[in-house]
Amino acid sequence: MVKIERSFPAPASLAEETEIDRTMALVRDVFNLRNTGMRTYTSDIRFKKLQKEMNILFDNLEKIKQHPNSKVTAMKLKALLSRESAFAAFKRCYVREHLSEYPALQAYISF
Repeated sequence: MVKIERSFPAPASLAEETEIDRTMALVRDVFNLRNTGMRTYTSDIRFKKLQKEMNILFDNLEKIKQHPNSKVTAMKLKALLSRESAFAAFKRCYVREHLSEYPALQAYISF
């Protein structure tokens, strides 16, 4: 939290004091806001990217259930669950929690 105090001589007029107070309030507001517009925007973008990645994972998990011997789907899942993949921790955690449904994926998520 930014704390602003006057460390200069008193203003010469009431108008000057009002301007100083407004400037101090503006600086305080700008630096003490927790969720600025840009932070909210970037957070929303990250959330949408996570949703997209998880939907891709869910689609491929559904495909592997329907066709357990599909090598193409298995390769896609291996790439999705690799540590270098975007949001890998979320995807790996989901598969770990549902490992009973996808035992063939154990090798892709091992520590």
